[in-house]
Amino acid sequence: MPDADDIPGTGTSAARASVTAVVGVLGAVALLLLLVTWAASIGPQEVVTDPGNPPTNVSIPPTTATSTPDQGGTALPEGKGDRDVLFTVVTIVATLLATIVMLAVLLTVVRWLLTRDWRRRREPEPDEVEFDPLDSPALLAEALAAGARAQRAALEEGEPRNAIVECWHRFERVAERAGVRRHPWETSSEFTLRLLDRVCADSAAVAVLAELYRDARYSAHDVTEDNRARAVEALDAVHLSVGRVSAP
Repeated sequence: MPDADDIPGTGTSAARASVTAVVGVLGAVALLLLLVTWAASIGPQEVVTDPGNPPTNVSIPPTTATSTPDQGGTALPEGKGDRDVLFTVVTIVATLLATIVMLAVLLTVVRWLLTRDWRRRREPEPDEVEFDPLDSPALLAEALAAGARAQRAALEEGEPRNAIVECWHRFERVAERAGVRRHPWETSSEFTLRLLDRVCADSAAVAVLAELYRDARYSAHDVTEDNRARAVEALDAVHLSVGRVSAP
């Protein structure tokens, strides 16, 4: 089975492909700049002249011409000035385009390097991975059992709605004190359900307690003493099942 680094689009192969593409583009841009510089240095006449067919020297007999007054200097051959201007404009435009392409490639490379370094910093090194108490159900179960009495007392006090919400949130606070971290993408309910599942809590009791919490937290209808009584019964069942995990 091939390693991940050998699969196209992943790992080292993707990095090599990116570097190869960047080097190729930079080489093409450098060649274009070289050609533009060469053309600018020799002028348009030498660029378009065919070296294989040198111009033929034609002897013209001397003629007597009537001298004319100076008209302000020697006139350029017809069309030569236009060709020089056009060549200069084309050279400038080509140079600008090559410069823009090179800058775009450099910006792409810098962005890729920064993104790669940022991703590497986000990934913890193997030696830096911290211990998660969820890997030890017994430790988490002991922390939940230690707060069971206070949690039940909070459920029996105050308004039923507030008491049920507080009861559910105590699971989360106990876990945080035990060192369990909540993932950024997890809601309060998802985090609590994950830790209760890890300690093998009674799934039926957890489902009842979670439903009562959602009703108390989000619904508009009245939360009665009957809801509180059901929550107390479910909480006792949860702690009873968790106690079996924490027992030696």
